[in-house]
Amino acid sequence: MPKKHESDNYKMSRRLSLTAILLTLTFVALTGCGQDNNAEPSDAGSSTSMIENSAGGNQNGSAQSDKATKESKSAENSGTDAQKSAPSAPATSSDTSSPAAPNASQNPFEVAGIQDPKAFLDTFKALQKAVADNDKEKVANYILYPLRVNDSEKSLTIPNKKDFLAKYDQIFTDAIREALVNQKTDDLFVNYQGVMVGSGELWLRRATDNPKQFGVFSINLETVAN
Repeated sequence: MPKKHESDNYKMSRRLSLTAILLTLTFVALTGCGQDNNAEPSDAGSSTSMIENSAGGNQNGSAQSDKATKESKSAENSGTDAQKSAPSAPATSSDTSSPAAPNASQNPFEVAGIQDPKAFLDTFKALQKAVADNDKEKVANYILYPLRVNDSEKSLTIPNKKDFLAKYDQIFTDAIREALVNQKTDDLFVNYQGVMVGSGELWLRRATDNPKQFGVFSINLETVAN
């Protein structure tokens, strides 16, 4: 009886050991499978993400490159168009130290408040002709009264056409007439005060009450004397 009991215990112990071993192996196997299964999606996702990021980066880089190229071409075209369409700059106060050079694309008399350069030049040429012809009546029509006449000693004010004609020869001396008649329109000096003839012998501007009327408002005899 004792021997049989020992034999049964031995068999039971062996079965338990085998069962424990099997359970252990099964657990290990299941654990390993779980890790592999968990790893596979992660790796696949990572690989997919890397591929997508790479593709996206390439696409973004390509798009940015295309955009930069288009912007560069657009800037070049814009610069070319601007150069073609850019008008000449009008005369300003900083330009008035240079002689006026009238042309179709600018107004060299703008700083003096003259908005119609052609009308001014027409008046100026008509004044030159009247002085050259010694037509006092016509010259008197191109004077803006009161006219200021300066010499080395005093300054006179000529209030109207009648007084101007009475003193014409004293005002329009040979030197004054010569300075006006010989003045080239391309060499007229302009600033905010008006348009200067010669070395300052005469000054012209537009009338304050009529922007389309122009005439002589100041004559400087002392400039001629000096």
